[in-house]
Amino acid sequence: MYKLCLSLLLLALSPSLFAETRYISDEFRVPLRKSPCSRCAILHQGLKTGLKLTYIESADGWTHIRTPGGMEGWLENQYIVSQPIARDRIARYKKQNEALNSSNAELKTQVATLKTDNQQLDGRLSTVSDDNEAVSRELADIKVVSANALNLKVQNQKLLEENGMLQSKIDVLSALNKQLESSHTQKWFLYGAIAVFLGALLSILLPRLKRKRRGHSEWA
Repeated sequence: MYKLCLSLLLLALSPSLFAETRYISDEFRVPLRKSPCSRCAILHQGLKTGLKLTYIESADGWTHIRTPGGMEGWLENQYIVSQPIARDRIARYKKQNEALNSSNAELKTQVATLKTDNQQLDGRLSTVSDDNEAVSRELADIKVVSANALNLKVQNQKLLEENGMLQSKIDVLSALNKQLESSHTQKWFLYGAIAVFLGALLSILLPRLKRKRRGHSEWA
């Protein structure tokens, strides 16, 4: 009895268990009429759902439109919406999503490239920092050398001034020496003149003295 009930239950549920899933399509066609009435002449047997139309005017539940092909006519307002249908919006969103995914992939590639460039820049920055430190050390050495050169220049200037002073003293001493030599020469010249004068005087006086001595001797 139990098995029979179970078999009957399975038979009752089998259509719902093994049936395929189906969806109702929102695609249908709307007739385009010449005038705004349901009995007016049909200009087009049916416009496809989702077709983009140009709005012209509205009147009594009807809308005057223009198709992409340039055909004008009237449609009931119930068939017209201000936004694309869900299927078209989904397709558009899918395209946007694909575009975003593509952009995301490109951005990831750019980020990876930027990371690589950043690493290279870090390496260059490290090299530049090392070069900067080396230049700073060289600049410090140059400052020391410049300071030493400045000190040498000051010392050289002092030596030049001292040399000038010594040269002035030497010139003064040379002038004094020349004066002394000149006065010494004049002195010896004076001594020579005196000696000549004395010699001449003696040459005059000695004969006279001899004569006087002879005269005295004769008188004696």
